[in-house]
Amino acid sequence: MAVALENPKLKQELLSDLPPSAITIYKIVIGNGPITSREIVEMCSLAPRTVRHGLKLLVRAGLIQKLPHLLDMRSCKFYVD
Repeated sequence: MAVALENPKLKQELLSDLPPSAITIYKIVIGNGPITSREIVEMCSLAPRTVRHGLKLLVRAGLIQKLPHLLDMRSCKFYVD
């Protein structure tokens, strides 16, 4: 899915197929990444489960990347490449 990151039109198509909560999460990650899911929950009024689901959808779509959080290996950080 690296093509999605290179082609803005395809990227917009992928975003339009996502729920509004995932789009909100995507905007937060763009503006504040690398960021943990807990930090995203603190920044918006979404439930933790909704944030986790949105992040999973965004990673599957190739719109964001996931990396281990080296200070807390129980969580991950998310960013836009």
